[in-house]
Amino acid sequence: MTRWTGKKLGLALGGGGVRGFCHIGVLKVLEQEEITIDLIAGTSAGALIGAAYAAGASPQEIYRRVDAYILSPAFQSSTLREIGLTMNPEEKTFWEKTRNAIRQKYFLLSAFVKPSILPLKDFEALIDYFIPDIDIWETKIPFYAVATDLITGKQIVISEGSLRQAVLASCAVPGAVDPVRLGDWLLADGGITSLVPVLAAREAGADAVIAVVVDREKNVSGKFETAQEIFYRAGDITSDKLEEAELLQADVVIRPRIGDLHWSDFSRAKGLIQEGETAARLALGEIREAMPVYKKMLRMIRKFTPGKP
Repeated sequence: MTRWTGKKLGLALGGGGVRGFCHIGVLKVLEQEEITIDLIAGTSAGALIGAAYAAGASPQEIYRRVDAYILSPAFQSSTLREIGLTMNPEEKTFWEKTRNAIRQKYFLLSAFVKPSILPLKDFEALIDYFIPDIDIWETKIPFYAVATDLITGKQIVISEGSLRQAVLASCAVPGAVDPVRLGDWLLADGGITSLVPVLAAREAGADAVIAVVVDREKNVSGKFETAQEIFYRAGDITSDKLEEAELLQADVVIRPRIGDLHWSDFSRAKGLIQEGETAARLALGEIREAMPVYKKMLRMIRKFTPGKP
């Protein structure tokens, strides 16, 4: 990796629904190792966790909020939970399989008559659990939410206005969540144009960028028997190639081991945080190499000077 001498270390947190809880583990390790982040760019779930951290919540506090949200009446009665249960691959009884088949048909039919499957209130409840009602300029760490304008097709990096609205726009998964109207823009998930926002972090002023990828591991069997399977595979290939090109601009790429986990399946939330920690620790050597020189010096001073904050 290149040895950087710049002044800003940026963190690019990728999208992936519930898989984004891995970001909490990465942030925990960075704090423990006294690696200070100067700015954060987030896409979708990366925007959710990144915004919470940028606003001042510690990784431990974000973890507690995950627990609180999963146990909350808002989640327990939500369509988001229903989708997650349907997509969970665990062994099911005959009646559970039948119920899931009915649910899937219902969700599919809903997609043909409504702009989204999830009620907006479900997603707003999720965001309100994690994100304070503040302006983006009030965050303790400069923060940038990446979204996509469905009208022009352009990537939109939101760096001002309501923090909650910016995260909602970045998380608006096409077909699952209503797009967000912001001025002349009609905003949807940032992952359409940038699944891991390395370039957004660069453009915001980062001299070195740590990218965290929380993609689903795809099991490609080689058998494509329906038009739907072919269509989805083609989309996967396109997004993978775009992501690979952007990740070439990162100094460090962290890839937690996630497996084939659906974006709405909350059953492994706690385990994902641990996977983020493990992956971050494996990347510590590369991270220290990418750190700006002055940060390395400050870290050494703090380490060897008694009583130094």
